[in-house]
Amino acid sequence: MNLWLLLLAIVLIVLSGLLIAAETAIARVSRSRIDELRKDGNGNEKRAELLLTVLEDRPRYVNVLFLLSTIANVTSVILIGYVAVRALTASDGWSTWLALVVVIAAMVVVAYVGLGVAPRTLGRQHADRIALIAARPTRFFATILGPITTLLIVIGNALTPGKGFREGPFDTAAELREMVDLAGADDLIEDAERKMIHSVFDLGDTFAREVMVPRTEMVFIERHKTLRQAISL
Repeated sequence: MNLWLLLLAIVLIVLSGLLIAAETAIARVSRSRIDELRKDGNGNEKRAELLLTVLEDRPRYVNVLFLLSTIANVTSVILIGYVAVRALTASDGWSTWLALVVVIAAMVVVAYVGLGVAPRTLGRQHADRIALIAARPTRFFATILGPITTLLIVIGNALTPGKGFREGPFDTAAELREMVDLAGADDLIEDAERKMIHSVFDLGDTFAREVMVPRTEMVFIERHKTLRQAISL
């Protein structure tokens, strides 16, 4: 029984790593690059076309992959912890607390390297290839789990102080904002450039009246006036 649970946990760890790599790749891949692959005629036309539909609603699919990787990750940690603690306390005579500390330390290393560094590095290095492969299964899972992720985002925003993110905190826009701030902190871009980039993201939430000039402050001229009079004004 314990052997089967351990094997299941290993499978879930591998699956979680693949999901994290796919999440990173889809969040990072360039739409223009995939459009080029679609037009190249190298056998990837159908997958590129499918991936382009995913990129049209990128945050939704990234959120679904994040949910799946979280489920696989948490389940694998619980299974390995259960099996390891039982084995150490039963056969080797370890205390429960000592066994828990050892298992937690081991799982932190596995999770950091195997589920944090390695899959995200692969997702960044091979974003095009991984995103093309992951597009079809991602769409399938999004059809099933999309409403669940939406509900969880709503709950998370309700519990989080301040204004939340309607599409979740895992979308590329939020990450790009952070990268812009880091670039500004490292003096890679000027402060005015940083503010300009942020204003582009804020434009979608801006009402027209916020950027309109009040009528009392407008300068106008009658249409029968001459060009010289307009220049003078």
